[in-house]
Amino acid sequence: MTKRAIIAGIAIGALGVPASPHDRDPPEPSRAQERLEREQDRAAQRAEERAARFEADRERIEERAVREPAKAAEDLAKLEADRVKEEVKASEDADKAEADYEKELADEAEDALEDAADLAEKGADSAEVEHGSSAEMHDLADGERAEHDERGYPVRRGEVFAIDMPEPALAQLRGAGFKVIERIRLAALDRDMLRVSAPDGVSAVAARDQLRTLAPTATVDVVHYYGLDLTAGMKPHKAREKAMPSRAQASFSVGVIDTAIAPHPSLVKARIVAWTDGASVEAPAGHGTAVASLLASEGRPTIYSANIFRGPAGRPYTSAEVIASALEWTLRQNAPVINMSLAGPRNAILDRLIREAVALGKVVVAAAGNGGPTAPPSYPAAVPGVIAVTAVDKDRHVYRLAQRGRHIAVAAYGVDVLAADARNNLARFTGTSFATPVISAWLARCRAGSKTTAQCGHQLKEAAKDLGAKGFDEVYGFGLIE
Repeated sequence: MTKRAIIAGIAIGALGVPASPHDRDPPEPSRAQERLEREQDRAAQRAEERAARFEADRERIEERAVREPAKAAEDLAKLEADRVKEEVKASEDADKAEADYEKELADEAEDALEDAADLAEKGADSAEVEHGSSAEMHDLADGERAEHDERGYPVRRGEVFAIDMPEPALAQLRGAGFKVIERIRLAALDRDMLRVSAPDGVSAVAARDQLRTLAPTATVDVVHYYGLDLTAGMKPHKAREKAMPSRAQASFSVGVIDTAIAPHPSLVKARIVAWTDGASVEAPAGHGTAVASLLASEGRPTIYSANIFRGPAGRPYTSAEVIASALEWTLRQNAPVINMSLAGPRNAILDRLIREAVALGKVVVAAAGNGGPTAPPSYPAAVPGVIAVTAVDKDRHVYRLAQRGRHIAVAAYGVDVLAADARNNLARFTGTSFATPVISAWLARCRAGSKTTAQCGHQLKEAAKDLGAKGFDEVYGFGLIE
């Protein structure tokens, strides 16, 4: 596949978009205020239509008054009574709109308080720390005594990893005190990935720089840690519904690189194939179960589940070399679409492997991240060729914490969506993570219909309903996929 075909078929977030400064949109008005104004505009239009209709009907009746005075008087009385009823109903509707407005304002205020509480739990002062920055991930993997890179992101202490490392360079590294911890064969990508430990007292960042100098043709980086905080959004809320709706019956296959997937009634239509080298069964399962249930609501999927997260349930994490191995496993399963609802820093190894997967014709779909509209792009969503998905609410407003940028491809519903939790019931979830499986399912169904990656990418763009600024924009990409 040529580079041009790859760009045309997969990197739809860059199709036909002219270069422009990355100016941010002004703050959006309150959703409640927007809805009230729409209701008031519609009410004014209906009032004008009623008045015009009443005048037309009255004129017709008065024209008959000379011939049928009694009947005309009766019709005029009935017309006036109907007018009064309509005015009373319009007044009641106006009162209801005002009441709904007040309730929505209260709900928005409550959401804002929840956001503030979540930030407080993380020890982040929103006035001083940019939401979505490395500060939110700083304490990730504390149990593994993580170091930090130049940007403050956590990395594995004293370790780097590399691909395409020449043998002569390896001999030099060993002579300098480096040790090869593990050689991992990535057969689907025809690559060997090396984990290398640095000499005592040498930091991971210093080791990376030294390896890059010794082997300039190799791809080398530190081993970053990744979490769910930037994609999972707000905490789920209990739902009253007892079952999830089913939108389609088509069969499709998709790889899911996420947490474990717990057994759940909403997954009865899904075939789950688990990665045997994944994290232990005791690992967190809430996030992956919700994502899997959303895929199952879109048809009859075969889900190749790569469980990559470890650590505490409230603060799970994974590392870059595990993500790389999980990606290679999903490629070996021949899953045409790979769903990645995780976010974190850019990593040269993951960049390289994901782009090579894209070059093989696979579609990688990733959550845009919930760092907020001013946060820098998260990865893998911002890797060239990846389809980055943002989230909107039921009124088609972008999720207020969704990250933005020219890499955003499309939007899907991801605010207060019904999905499975790992405790055998349903909940309402919010975050770009929960918009992503909608797009993964859409593309997987398309690929199951014997269409090429390029054809499916084009059809996805054509199917998107434009939101926000006309045409492509940094908030909604090409628009909403329903």
